Amino acid sequence: MREGNGGRPHDGRAPEPAELEAAILRIQGIQAARVVAGPGGRVSEVHVLAGRERGAKQLVRDVQSVILTNFGVDIDYRTVSVVQLDEVSPPKPAVQDVATPAADASGSRAGEVPQSFESPRPAIVRLVTETASFTTEVRVGIELNTHERAGSARGPSTSGLRLVAGATVDAIGSLLSASAVEVQTAELMTVGLVQMAVVVLRMSTPRGEQTLTGSAIVRKDANDATARATLDALNRVLSGR
Repeated sequence: MREGNGGRPHDGRAPEPAELEAAILRIQGIQAARVVAGPGGRVSEVHVLAGRERGAKQLVRDVQSVILTNFGVDIDYRTVSVVQLDEVSPPKPAVQDVATPAADASGSRAGEVPQSFESPRPAIVRLVTETASFTTEVRVGIELNTHERAGSARGPSTSGLRLVAGATVDAIGSLLSASAVEVQTAELMTVGLVQMAVVVLRMSTPRGEQTLTGSAIVRKDANDATARATLDALNRVLSGR
């Protein structure tokens, strides 16, 4: 697959991210899109939220083709990240805290993995953010098997959701054996009437790199949803321990 021209337009005019997003949303199966542009309008990141009816590799190729055809921008396939979800339905406030929410045809809640694990799923019991000047510290408490594990992350205040994801990873990092996990993306997306937190992680293991994705509907606030989305991504690894 070609490497691309670095996300720069051939005709010298940099398309606005909103233009690119509108074009991407016309692709079959894509429900939401976010384009991040760097200096000079260079396309540095493309994030899409899609269903599972089409493969991720095909969606990436379609994104490349649509952007190249409409705007003359040949982007590197590695700038495109795809998060695939089961069908998303608006949350019902009256039952959002019920222990056995409505399930889809596969028996799973939208955006979450089945709870048929032998070990309990980790749960968020504490999430604190403190901001001083331009720095924010996030502290997260995760309960697993009746024990609380603490994690934290500190960085620029502009990296708020990434810090929440980083603190969540830090809290249960010791359970991931020799794996190293890096937060690639943590942001909010709107699908229909539903706002969701979407997290993309990169995990390095002795067998190579693996991309993990997770999502969660925003119920309490963005930080809470981001922490739950991070757990959703990591649960796919923890359940296979």
